[in-house]
Amino acid sequence: MGAKEAAEIKALWSVFVSRQGEQEFYALYRLFFPYLLAIGLQITDDRDEVKDALSQQFMQIWEQRHQLAHITHPLTYITTAFKRRLFKQNTTEQPLTDEHLHIHTSPSPELLHLSRENDLHIQQHLNQAISRLPERKQQLIQLKFYQGLSYTEIARVTGLSERTIYNKIYEAVKELREGLG
Repeated sequence: MGAKEAAEIKALWSVFVSRQGEQEFYALYRLFFPYLLAIGLQITDDRDEVKDALSQQFMQIWEQRHQLAHITHPLTYITTAFKRRLFKQNTTEQPLTDEHLHIHTSPSPELLHLSRENDLHIQQHLNQAISRLPERKQQLIQLKFYQGLSYTEIARVTGLSERTIYNKIYEAVKELREGLG
């Protein structure tokens, strides 16, 4: 579910908990149905069981609508409650843990964005650290880790012995660890 849908859900939820109206409730149900159905089908292949759990979850929301004003993140609340319900129906022997809730979901767009930003930040720092290495070590790092050449292939390209290449790359990696560390 994207940021636009999440904002729409939050706004609709706010109106629902204040007015407790059927129209807002059904609108929430329509927004959540395809999303939760997809999540449920990742947990179990039984489509009818997923639909039953979804209906039961929304019946519980309707019955408890007077007590839900404190919920500030309805997407998280409803998704987690639904997954707990579905896991509870499917697991009778093992206790439910928080790890069960994360097994079958894909990362949120916000988490993916933060991950990409973090990766970019790390890559920038690594590039800066590599640029501070002597030119020969930069070349060897490039050949080994970016082009994926073996020590033998690097030896052919550079004319250095494999032992020298191994030692220089070891030194370069050590310097990078110290520089980034």
